[in-house]
Amino acid sequence: MSGSELNYIPNRTAVFFSKLNKIWSITGLPNLWLVDKNNNKISRYFHGIITVFIYVLVLIEFGSFFTQHRLTEKQKNDRLIFNFAHPVLLMYFINLTYYKTNIKNLLLMLCITLKKAHNDLDVEMKMIRKGSFYSIFFSLTACGTLILYGFDSLMQVIHTGGSFTTVITAWPDIEDSSLTASVVRVISYVGWWVFTIRVMAMFTLLIMTTVLLSHQYKNLQNYFYRLNDIFQDDTVEVNHEEKELKYLEALKVGLKLHSDTLWCTRQCQEIFSLMYSGQILVNVFVLCVLMLQMMNSERTLVNAVTIVCLGITTLGSSGFIMWNAGDITFEAALIPTAIFSSGWHHCRGATSAKVRKLLITAMIQGQRNTLTTAFKQKIRPETIVGMMLSSKAAWDATSKFMTEVLQDLRRTEKQREGRKQWFRIQDGRAAANAFSHEVMPNGGSTGKQRQKSDRGF
Repeated sequence: MSGSELNYIPNRTAVFFSKLNKIWSITGLPNLWLVDKNNNKISRYFHGIITVFIYVLVLIEFGSFFTQHRLTEKQKNDRLIFNFAHPVLLMYFINLTYYKTNIKNLLLMLCITLKKAHNDLDVEMKMIRKGSFYSIFFSLTACGTLILYGFDSLMQVIHTGGSFTTVITAWPDIEDSSLTASVVRVISYVGWWVFTIRVMAMFTLLIMTTVLLSHQYKNLQNYFYRLNDIFQDDTVEVNHEEKELKYLEALKVGLKLHSDTLWCTRQCQEIFSLMYSGQILVNVFVLCVLMLQMMNSERTLVNAVTIVCLGITTLGSSGFIMWNAGDITFEAALIPTAIFSSGWHHCRGATSAKVRKLLITAMIQGQRNTLTTAFKQKIRPETIVGMMLSSKAAWDATSKFMTEVLQDLRRTEKQREGRKQWFRIQDGRAAANAFSHEVMPNGGSTGKQRQKSDRGF
């Protein structure tokens, strides 16, 4: 980490993620920011103990399959859900811990490096609002689910004299009403809260990172659209060649930003692929079990609200991360249009040739990344035919890619031919004016004036 990165000029995004990192560190996630302010032995030992406690909780939940045989239908369904979902959620934490350096570099690129060249404040505020709304909504629904599970168990204790059972563990027995058993059940419920808070931190990290990436593509679009203002600015008296040089340098900066943003996209795919895959599995399994639970469990208001809240949490967590992934794809697909609309057609001569090559390469590169993602492998000329024939989806993706490339090339050729025609017209008018001055140096009547004089005569 260089000194310039540590002494960065703060922007809203960097300040916002710095505050989020403090919250994530408190919940037990590794440090993901430039400076670790919570790096002390007490904090490390405390979170290490909490992590071991979570591992033990997941293990004794699995042990309940061998020791707990007198469960109600609802408790059996809850045990199925927790013993499938909790190990998957625990794998999320292991995955993020493994990629902590990659995540730190990714956030550094998105929050600081890419913001130095261009940072649209309106886009930045929309990003913070959207990410905050998604994160708060998901966290509230997750907390609401745990509160309802605790309330339901408390009602069982008050009205039926049963035990306070929220998480089904190997011990104590479901019918054990001793003080020790009650204390262990409360500790298990508290441990479930600690585990869920860490899960909420992981999901907010995923949500905020993907929201930040999708808005970075928006920020990049605005950058390319504003390059056209270089040629429209008439307040400064500079010749056209100087404007072309300024545009060319700004275009190179934009293409570098585009390349870095594509790198961030690939990093997101690598880091969070396990979370996306695992969430699909958890989503399908939990919803199937919840439907069975609605059919077989006791018909009470608390049960119904608990099931609905758990379903909303499951669907909401999947929806937020899938929506953001869709936003990234949608905004990234608009980058070639923004590059094409950056004002390249104002360039002439040798500069125009350089700019056209840069633009076509950048637009094809962005489209090629989409095609590579669809095929999940690198595209090579010798393998493209085989990949096209592998499936209908591969054929459609390749056809779309080729169509977009050809459309961009045709659009470029039309723009170039239009400019050539415009210059020919201007040269013809200039030649005609020069010829008229040579024939009638002292000025003379134009064709219309001569016709008018002839008619008068």
